Amino acid sequence: MTDLLILHLILAFTVGGAWVSSATLIAERYGSALGGLVGGLPAISIVSFLFIGLNQGATTASQATIVFPLALSFTMSFLLVYAVLSERGFPLAFVGALLVWVGLSTITAYLDLRNLFFSVGVFLSVCSVYFYLFKMKMKLPSVAGAKIVYSLAQIAFRALIGGGIVTLAVLSSQLGGPELGGIASSFPAIFSLTLFFTYRTRGMALSRALTKPLFISGGLTAFPYSLLVGYLYPIFGVGLGTVVALSCSVPLVVSAHFLINIRKI
Repeated sequence: MTDLLILHLILAFTVGGAWVSSATLIAERYGSALGGLVGGLPAISIVSFLFIGLNQGATTASQATIVFPLALSFTMSFLLVYAVLSERGFPLAFVGALLVWVGLSTITAYLDLRNLFFSVGVFLSVCSVYFYLFKMKMKLPSVAGAKIVYSLAQIAFRALIGGGIVTLAVLSSQLGGPELGGIASSFPAIFSLTLFFTYRTRGMALSRALTKPLFISGGLTAFPYSLLVGYLYPIFGVGLGTVVALSCSVPLVVSAHFLINIRKI
């Protein structure tokens, strides 16, 4: 079991590092719309649920999805708080958004709120309000990409930091039981690192503009994926269940692309 866990953490480090590097590079070179679409895809939750299933069984992984929509609403709160506070500077926005996520997650873990209908209801309610705020009140403009030349050291640094943080999130999801596993699976590691690195390279305009496409992409892909895992893993097992869930997620990615790019919301 220990050797298997170590192997899974190495894979999580590789996937996390590659995803963070790709999302930030795409956002900086091709703009906030495409960068937000890629950065919002459920990389951590895919890896976390898969490894929970492989290490602890399909039933435990399915149980971890019960609290995931509720925890994902906290991740959406992270994006909204960051977007609101970003006008006062990056440090306040970044720290404030993280504190909101930590506070809400801690309360959830303490109260043991494991009810799928409650979890889904909170997520849908929260996201409906946040979508209105992003679209009607904040109206964040898209930011175009720019030609940037990166050194190998810059790319490696992003991969190292991203892989390390994603690995910690995945490790927490493995060791914390179904409830903490669901919360850890929603940790905004890729969101936070994407906002951080794009701020350092292109400034607050791009970093802030990413919050809306990240919100749309994450909401339309991570949430349904968790429901698919919760339903499919007990029926098909971890391997086939993951394949089917990923296949069903493809139209959701297309829908997210449409909402972000075609309708310009």
